[in-house]
Amino acid sequence: MKMKGKKSLTVAAGLLLVVLLIAWSGVSETVKLLSQTRLRYLALACLISALETFLWSLRWQILLKQSDIRIPFKRVLEATLIGIFVNNVTPGARGGGEPVRMYLIKKRSESSYGKIFATIATDRMLDAIPIVIFTIIAFWYALDLGTHLVLVVLLVSVIIVVSVILLSILFSLNERLAMGLLMRIFRLIRRIFPRKFEDKEEKAEEIIKTHVMDFKKTFVMLSKNKLALFGSTTISFMIWISALLRTYLVFLSLNYPLALHKVLMVQMAGMAVGLISIIPGGIGITEAIFSALYLSLAIDKTLAVTATMVDRTLSFWIPTLVGALIATHLGIRLTEEG
Repeated sequence: MKMKGKKSLTVAAGLLLVVLLIAWSGVSETVKLLSQTRLRYLALACLISALETFLWSLRWQILLKQSDIRIPFKRVLEATLIGIFVNNVTPGARGGGEPVRMYLIKKRSESSYGKIFATIATDRMLDAIPIVIFTIIAFWYALDLGTHLVLVVLLVSVIIVVSVILLSILFSLNERLAMGLLMRIFRLIRRIFPRKFEDKEEKAEEIIKTHVMDFKKTFVMLSKNKLALFGSTTISFMIWISALLRTYLVFLSLNYPLALHKVLMVQMAGMAVGLISIIPGGIGITEAIFSALYLSLAIDKTLAVTATMVDRTLSFWIPTLVGALIATHLGIRLTEEG
């Protein structure tokens, strides 16, 4: 109850920050700007936002198929949306959605948790290539424009993202580190539920070791599969390009054709906000940072805040709501299936 209370407080603080941002930008000015929205561009932005989720699910299904895990695309899409929902209500590194994705695929297949998790880890790591390339381009533009705030946030963002990727690779390839981490997690769970896991450490260690071996074997196999990696990496670029186009269209719908390279700078600078936020989904903090980054590019405060809010609605709130609805429905169905 204490944890739930703290979580509720942080979410409330984030929502309050959103309200304060809108009030600061001017409520009447925001309403006026929204009333002039060009709906065809907003509709296109919505479609592209949906395309991002579709492409992410497609990329994951390619990896699942290459690992001999046969799952219908509909189920992969469901698991992806539920993972998005759980990640968006999880503070910090937003990793809560990955175990949920793994569990849902496990329910629909005969594969081991280790094998499924290897596809999820590979899926997440495939973002590294477009991130590095787009960040270098963003740095070049930021240096050319002399936007110090964007440069600083870009640097911090890169350090965080690269650290996460390197640590993921390290734990993926080092069996001892992976075993040590998972056993610490098991002991923590055992302390929380002492009766349920009493005298089960030896059995748990044996099960975890089997899954770690499955994970490592699948991860190495996927990393050597050039065709799967090429196809998945291509989709990764398409996902990031779609995200840039979505934001570009949001500004266009508000009658402001913001240059695509400026969209790129802000997107790459703000990508790691959610990883360090103590508020689930970075609510409030993400909006504030993105608005500040747009302001640093000499964009009017009402436009900066309104565009950020609209973009967050498409990229955060709508997928979170859809994922929550599917999770509720699927949860009932799974219970019925036993």
